[in-house]
Amino acid sequence: MKIESIGTIHSPFPQKLGIPRQPLLCPSVEGTIKLKPEYAREDTLRELEGFKYLWLIYWCHASDSWRETVRPPRLGGKEKVGVFATRSPHRPNPLGLSLVKLEGINEDFSLRVSGLDILDQTPLIDIKPYLEMWDSHPGAGNGWVDKTPNLSPIEVNFTQLSSDSKHLLSDSLKTIIKETLCWDPRPAYTKDEGRSFAHRVQDVDILWKREGNEIIVLELNKN
Repeated sequence: MKIESIGTIHSPFPQKLGIPRQPLLCPSVEGTIKLKPEYAREDTLRELEGFKYLWLIYWCHASDSWRETVRPPRLGGKEKVGVFATRSPHRPNPLGLSLVKLEGINEDFSLRVSGLDILDQTPLIDIKPYLEMWDSHPGAGNGWVDKTPNLSPIEVNFTQLSSDSKHLLSDSLKTIIKETLCWDPRPAYTKDEGRSFAHRVQDVDILWKREGNEIIVLELNKN
């Protein structure tokens, strides 16, 4: 068996914390797929622009171990399920599968996509078109996920930002921050309120914490 990457996925997320837990949860998150020269050709992408969504198959390169059972965040990080009953990146073969929206194809045959839940610099293994007539199965159910409460986005508060931080808050960055933080990306094993967390989006470091029913953005720094 021989598998090689066909390109690289570029996203605004250089670290795991803050990455959406599922694709298309954050539709404003945009990224680029850079294909290797031997695949960045008109022939390999012919008719691709006719599809609205794409399946991306990729190698979760930051995953270096796996276990038979996983504690999904959806279950509060306490209950265990089998690794093959989850989409955890920590698997025997750390392959990831994400459905993204195709925004366009550039002149250099790189792809613009949105709705990413993928770490920056992730090796791409394959691209397949999403086919509405076959890939959608209404009533298929969601396994153990159907037994968990429905999640609702929570408020993201920017009122504590200093004037220096607000200067860094473009409209597009604010939208991405809101879309990622509203689902409370804190690790399931550390849900204590008041503790601050930091992650990076694009080239901006974001400091935030959860208090009650809202996420409070505390500070922005650009390095």
